[in-house]
Amino acid sequence: MYYIKKIVLSTGDGTVSSVDLDSGLNIIYGESNTGKSLILDCIDYLFGAKRHRFDAKLDIKYVTLILDVDGKNLTMSRKLDSNDIEVSSLVENIESGTYKIGNTKKSINSVWLRLMGIDENVEILMTLGGRTQRLTLRTFSHTMLLDETRIQSQTSILSQGVGPNQKVATSVLTSFIYLATGNNYLPDEASKDPKIKKAKKDAVKTFVDRSMRVLETKKVSELENFSQESPWELQSKIDAAIDEIGAAEGAMKKAAEKMCELADQIYEIEGQMAESRMLANRNKALLTQYESDIKRLTFIVEGDIQHGKTPVLKVCPFCNGELEKKQSESCVDAAVAEVDKIEIQIRDLRSVQQSIEKELEELNEKKSAVIEERRQIDSVIRGELRPQITRLRSHLQDYTLALKQYKAKELIESFSDVLVKELEVSEIEAESGMDFKFDANRKFNEVFLEDLDEELKELLKASNYINFAGARFDDEEYDVVINGNLKKNQGQGYRALLNSILAMAFQNVLQKKNKYRPGLLVLDSPILSLKEKGDHDEENGISDTMKKALFKYFVNCQRAYQLIIIENDIPEIDYKKTNRIHFTKDENNGRYGLIENYRE
Repeated sequence: MYYIKKIVLSTGDGTVSSVDLDSGLNIIYGESNTGKSLILDCIDYLFGAKRHRFDAKLDIKYVTLILDVDGKNLTMSRKLDSNDIEVSSLVENIESGTYKIGNTKKSINSVWLRLMGIDENVEILMTLGGRTQRLTLRTFSHTMLLDETRIQSQTSILSQGVGPNQKVATSVLTSFIYLATGNNYLPDEASKDPKIKKAKKDAVKTFVDRSMRVLETKKVSELENFSQESPWELQSKIDAAIDEIGAAEGAMKKAAEKMCELADQIYEIEGQMAESRMLANRNKALLTQYESDIKRLTFIVEGDIQHGKTPVLKVCPFCNGELEKKQSESCVDAAVAEVDKIEIQIRDLRSVQQSIEKELEELNEKKSAVIEERRQIDSVIRGELRPQITRLRSHLQDYTLALKQYKAKELIESFSDVLVKELEVSEIEAESGMDFKFDANRKFNEVFLEDLDEELKELLKASNYINFAGARFDDEEYDVVINGNLKKNQGQGYRALLNSILAMAFQNVLQKKNKYRPGLLVLDSPILSLKEKGDHDEENGISDTMKKALFKYFVNCQRAYQLIIIENDIPEIDYKKTNRIHFTKDENNGRYGLIENYRE
């Protein structure tokens, strides 16, 4: 494991300025224009940057890094505007001497890669078709050093540029895949053998020819009774048939609803008829009772009349005694009066009975009319609507089949074109040797996606991101999506925070993979302009809530890589034993700036 122990700047007048760093968290903060950002520039220059950004008035002549590699010193020193880097090494597998920048035989890239555990000249895929390039630190160093411009960029930190339309290069994806897995997924040597390439070409040709014959047979069978109408005409007929089916089904639905309504009417009429029949039966029974009463009274009257004609005994036939004479009362008048009453009731009952019978006749006629109407509707459904729908559906099936035949014809012809094109491609690849295809996006997602999603979620929670609901890594933009919104749609301050978090997430994932680890991350102004709704810090517009949470994470998180934070202001929290370097821009208070004796 390595870390940068000291950064040294030498000026033309012999002044030496240095910054001591720790292996874990380092925070360099203070006023603007005090040289804080030069820390990142110094590291980038020793990474092998072709150009520097040091102002000429600073009069810097040499930039030096002193590294601690498992307790042993390794020093790199580069003169400004020189392509040579002098290395003094006590590390076993790194030789002292002069190294060059760029892709040369003895490049400074090889030193940095060895520090990460990569001891050989590694080739990675530069294109998906199989072209390769050497793995160098410059391939992915932009994800380790995020200056103030890159940290606020709308594009992914994986993009080597910072413009709005920058894409992530294949080489960046394959370099990260190699760092995480140790596999560079290069094409095998068999793909370069002329005999094997010819065999592949012949196999493709045989497959294409056989497939074309199958397609021809399929075309004949599929296009039997092929319609002479155009697809547009068929589609028009299909649309018309669908409309007519809809109209017919709508009419049938209304007819069915009417049938139900009529059935309810029949049920109601039958109920009324049952009630009338019950009344008629009751009246009939009562009439029969009244007629019986009249017969009974008539019998009594007749008995009374006959009784008057019977001789009356004056002497008892047994004792010859004189019998007492009693005058019995006649019931004829009372019976006659009762009969008159009953006859009146009988007439009323017969009148009511006639009304009920008339009502029953009317209800029966109404029922017959409703039944006839229901029969007619049922006849329309059975004789017109259902046959119409069946006929239309048959036409629709015919039209749809004809349209499918057209689509099958187009598909067969299209597939034939694909086969021919594939054969042409295989012939070209056989000549060029470019028959290799690698899906870098799929492999990158396979290696990183799940772990990145987890890291992003944990980091955003730790930073107390406002209204946090969820986050993920988008496998097309190669960037953060938070609460359903892409990072590029966020404001400048939030982009800086999210870019910083994504850079840390990548470092954390590589640590977990435990294969090849960059070991260093520099973030310049990760929360310089971050502001939450409701904050009223007019001076700098920074959210204290999120800033404190993020810096607490920096302090408390135990990591296996060196983290250097460059900021103007830092929140008031417990920094414990964190290495903090404060540039005050004040002659009477601490260190003025990075370069000793330089004043604006």
